Amino acid sequence: MGRLWTHIAPVWILTAIGVIWVGLTVSDERRTESLVAMLAASVLASFMLQIFAYRSGGLVKRLTLAVTGSTVLTLGASLAFTLASVVE
Repeated sequence: MGRLWTHIAPVWILTAIGVIWVGLTVSDERRTESLVAMLAASVLASFMLQIFAYRSGGLVKRLTLAVTGSTVLTLGASLAFTLASVVE
């Protein structure tokens, strides 16, 4: 299980950094597009990580966990940004 997380955690960390960066630097009008682009970049990063750190077994499981985690992080950030804009 430890080696599994070495292929998943970097993608989640990249997504979290991207979400924070989008929240701090992008205007409210452009935030949705930026989050979609950031999620696409994290999906590409997860595929690249799997290619560069090749292991024969469990590819689908690793990709599924990495992409699902990134999607959940992006969804949570999107909801938080939406609620914050409504409150303001």
